[in-house]
Amino acid sequence: MTDQIAMNYDRQVRPVKGADGKWTNTRADKETRYAHFNNKTASINEKERWAIEILKIALKRAKSPVLACSFGIDSIVALYLTRKALTELGRDPSEIEVVWNDTLNEFPEVRKYAKELTEKWSLKLTVTRPKKPLKKVIDDNGGITDDYFTARKGSRKNGQPLSEKCCNTLKHEPMNRIAREKNYDLNINGLRADESRQRLLAALRDGEYFYSSGAWKSYMCRPILWWTEEDVWEYVERERIPYNDLYRKNLIRKYPENLDSIIANHSDQLISLGLDIEKLRERQIQTVTRRQAIALEKLGFNLFTPRTGCMMCPIPIRFGYLQWMRLYYPKVYDAMIHNLGYGKALLDLVPDDVKAEIEALTGIDMTAETAADYLKEILEAKPCVFDKFD
Repeated sequence: MTDQIAMNYDRQVRPVKGADGKWTNTRADKETRYAHFNNKTASINEKERWAIEILKIALKRAKSPVLACSFGIDSIVALYLTRKALTELGRDPSEIEVVWNDTLNEFPEVRKYAKELTEKWSLKLTVTRPKKPLKKVIDDNGGITDDYFTARKGSRKNGQPLSEKCCNTLKHEPMNRIAREKNYDLNINGLRADESRQRLLAALRDGEYFYSSGAWKSYMCRPILWWTEEDVWEYVERERIPYNDLYRKNLIRKYPENLDSIIANHSDQLISLGLDIEKLRERQIQTVTRRQAIALEKLGFNLFTPRTGCMMCPIPIRFGYLQWMRLYYPKVYDAMIHNLGYGKALLDLVPDDVKAEIEALTGIDMTAETAADYLKEILEAKPCVFDKFD
């Protein structure tokens, strides 16, 4: 099956630009694009073999390939597979150019890991940076309002959302700029279809290998498109791929009410994950690894799981991001709340029961426009005021 799918991609993805300016043959047919989506029983060995084969097809055609890397686990697995593919082609695994977009707002763990892996794997690393830092993006757009946290990307109800302007300035523009400068003809990335509904639809539309005639004007290869998160971590452990310490900081936000029952019924699994049963029973475990977190989530635990990217991103706040930042990066949290203006903008989004509690503790009228003037007093009375928005 793998050989036939690879042959189809190789034969069908042959872009041609017509006299009318329109491109044809930029994507494989539906049957080929859907082949791995429809195969629900593929093992990790089969998925690895397929990823390497599609990478070999892509790399043999390319003269100037690049791999976009955030130093998150998905892009690292894509990089690892690319290095394997190059080795099978008889080429230097370090010849692939790796581009990391430093948003000037990166976690210290990411910076440390990027330095260590670059040295360990002899990476041919290029670093891009935005022309404006986050603070200037915010100030140039009039500061933060509550729609910074609620408006969806793509929405134009009140003009382009500030969060989208942030992403465009800090992430997309630097990558587009270097792509134009270096004229890459193949872009490899670690995108996975199960990360969101939008990515699933894009995956079904484009497949694992296609030609982007839009902004990129290059071939695109997504070798782990149909891998699950469990696949990724199983592979990381099996291959002993190093990863950054951010993935060891998964926060247990809430233990399930039926904890004793869960422990009784799944004790062998929990022990095999390396969890201390007695500490778990006493609710004394706060932080777990990503592999442990995946299993605990399936058992009903509520966790916040960090991702690489901007430290001060507003998008994940409804998933417990500010609670996690407050506990692990208190100085950055304070900068977000006070210096960038997150605190004042978020007060309107605080749940009514929390507002009532603050009013009882402080006497501050949380419905008044002047409530933001008492932000310091509110946080002293209830430091966890911004922990929960879901």
